[in-house]
Amino acid sequence: METMMIPDNDFLALTLKNPTALTPFEVAFSSGVGFIEETGILRLEPKQKSDINLVLSVGIHGNETGPIELVNQLVKAILEDRLVLNVRLLVIIGNPVSANIAERFCDVNLNRLFSGAWRNHEGIEVPRAQRLEQAVTSFFNESPKGSQRLHYDLHTAIRGSEYEKFVVYPFIGDAAYDKEQLAFLAASGIDAVLLSHQPTTTFSYYSSAVHGAHGFTVELGKVYPFGENDLSRFDSIKHTLTSLISDGFFQSDAVQLDNHPMKLFVVQDALLKDHEDYQLTISDDVKNFTEFEQGYELAHSSKSQYLVKATGDAIIFPNTNVPIGQRAGLVVRPITLNSLQLK
Repeated sequence: METMMIPDNDFLALTLKNPTALTPFEVAFSSGVGFIEETGILRLEPKQKSDINLVLSVGIHGNETGPIELVNQLVKAILEDRLVLNVRLLVIIGNPVSANIAERFCDVNLNRLFSGAWRNHEGIEVPRAQRLEQAVTSFFNESPKGSQRLHYDLHTAIRGSEYEKFVVYPFIGDAAYDKEQLAFLAASGIDAVLLSHQPTTTFSYYSSAVHGAHGFTVELGKVYPFGENDLSRFDSIKHTLTSLISDGFFQSDAVQLDNHPMKLFVVQDALLKDHEDYQLTISDDVKNFTEFEQGYELAHSSKSQYLVKATGDAIIFPNTNVPIGQRAGLVVRPITLNSLQLK
C-alpha cells in the first residue's frame, strides 16, 4: 500500500472531496501508522501495544456536522503529532454523500440499516452500511485477545431536548451495565442516559450485539451546517476522548456517579404507528424528554389511543412521518442508579 499524506491532515476535506470512493493508502505519523481503507474510513494503529480498541463514528446522518468537525480535530492533532496515539482507533465518517448535500440521508436512514437490515432496502446507503459493518468487523477481529472494545457513535439532533446531551445505551438483555462507561459518559458532559429496551438496527447496537463492544449512540445537541458549530459546547467530551486516546486507559475515578446529576431513563412504551391517521397530540417542536401528567392522551388513531401511565413519563424521538408499523416515538421513565445492576 502506498504511503501518502492526507492534504493538510484534513481527513474531513479528503472525505467530502471523494464522497463515493477512494483508493486505500497508508499515512505515517510519529506515534503510529494510519490506513485510509476507503473514503471516510481511517484506521489508526499505535506504535505501542494497546488494550483499547476504539471506534469513533460520525456523520451517519450527513447533516449532523458538529461531531464530524470535532472528530476531525482529533484526527488532525494525531496526524500532526500534537496528540499521541495510545489506542487502536477506527474513525468513520458514515455518509459523506449526504454530508455534501447537507441532508440527513439520501435514500434511506443509514442508522436503521445495521445488523444486516441493509438486505431489506435499496439506495446508496445500503452498500455503505454493509461496508461499515465490514470495517468494524475487521477492526475488532484484529484486536488483541481480552482487550476492550468501544464504539461511540456521535450525533446531533434537529429536535431540541430537555437534556442537551444524552446517550442511548443499547439493549444488553440481562447483562449488567458498565459503571466505568457510565462514569466516562458523565465526565464527557452527558446529561442523560436512555437504557434501550430491545434490539435495534443502529450502528452502536451492531457493535454491542455482534462484537461485544461497549457501544453508545451519543447525542451532543443541535444540528448546524458546516462551519456554524460552536465546538466549545463539545469541550467536555473532547477532553475525555483526548485523554482516552493519549493515556490508553480510562480515568475511572474522574467522576463519582452517586453524586453526579446525570439522569437515567428506561423505555416504558413504544408508540407504534398503526394507521395512516395516527397522530401525536403534541406540537412538532416539542423537546425530547418533555414530561406529561398521568392520563394525558399522547397519541391516537382510528385503531388505538395512548394515555400516559404515570406523571413524569416523557417522550423521546417523536415522529409520525414513518411507515405503518414503525415507531412514532418512545415513552420513557426516570429511574435511579441504585435500581441498576452494575459491574
